[in-house]
Amino acid sequence: MNTSSEDPLAIAQEIDIAASCTDVWQVLSDLAAHNSWNSAFHVEAAPTPLQPGAQVRICAAPDTDQARVFTAEILDVVAPTLLSWRGGQPGVFEGIHRFELYELEPQQTRLVNRETFSGEMAAEVLQMSRAALTAEFDVFNQALKHNVESVYG
Repeated sequence: MNTSSEDPLAIAQEIDIAASCTDVWQVLSDLAAHNSWNSAFHVEAAPTPLQPGAQVRICAAPDTDQARVFTAEILDVVAPTLLSWRGGQPGVFEGIHRFELYELEPQQTRLVNRETFSGEMAAEVLQMSRAALTAEFDVFNQALKHNVESVYG
C-alpha cells in the first residue's frame, strides 16, 4: 500500500492485486454485491445499469459513529480501468472519488483509490477527518484485494 499526500485536498492510496484488470473490474463495478465484502461503505441503492449520470446511495463507515449517508452521481464508467463518482454539496464540501485500475502484468493490477475534495469547508473537514478517511480507504483496498484474489486467484 502506498499513501500519497501531495495534494492537501486529496486522499490517495494504491494497492497491487494479483488478478487481471478485468477480474478486479468485475468485483469493483458490481456495486450491488459490495455489501457482501466491503465494510468501508455499504451501497444502499446501486444503479442499473452502471453509467454516467446514474445515482448511487452510499453509507460510508457504516456501524460507526463516523457513519454518513450520501447520494453520489456516477461520472465515469470506463471498463476495465475507471469508475468515478461525485458526492457532497457543491461549493461547501464535495468529493470526486476515482477508482483507477492499471495493468502491471497480465495477472497483476494496481488500484489507485483517490478522492479529491473541494468547497469552502474542504480543508477544515479534511484536517479533522483525514486519518479516519485514510483508514476507510485502507479497509476498502484490503477488502477488495482479498475478495478479488479469493475469487480469481
